[in-house]
Amino acid sequence: MPPQGDQCVFCQLISNPSELKLVDETDNFYAWLEYPEPRAEGQVNVVPKEHVESIMELGPDEYTEGMVLVREIMEKMKKGIGADGVTTAIHVDQIGGQMLDHMYIQVIPRYESDENAGTPVSALFPKEDVSEERFDSIRSEMDSVDVDFGVEHVEPHPDSQKFREEGSEKESDDS
Repeated sequence: MPPQGDQCVFCQLISNPSELKLVDETDNFYAWLEYPEPRAEGQVNVVPKEHVESIMELGPDEYTEGMVLVREIMEKMKKGIGADGVTTAIHVDQIGGQMLDHMYIQVIPRYESDENAGTPVSALFPKEDVSEERFDSIRSEMDSVDVDFGVEHVEPHPDSQKFREEGSEKESDDS
């Protein structure tokens, strides 16, 4: 992937937002029409305003903000431009299909008249023959990973109201 900063295509676009074909914006994200060659008429890219290479780098608040914007764009596609369905794509790393070193979410309206209407993204991938033992192994490997999503959990102080409330909740759960 190309280097960030001045070399990042999205950072260059973001540096001049008046040139973007914006359809929506939040504090931390732009949503613009893919131009000049969309995959479908009305395709939108939801992109962080700051250089972030992957959705995996977003904290919970930024992630939520971005996903709420995606949801709003989907509604605008269905009610505003008459899309019959919507496909969203989030790519992580080149192997996952990420083509730029700046995080983006593609929101693509789908129409009954499209040649590939109804084709799910999963159709891109051939089915794999996986044994029951391997499924169990995969689940175990995934379960072994602790995901903190950038949030530090702090136990409440024993003298706090929150501690007393959580303690009473645990007691009622145990009953």
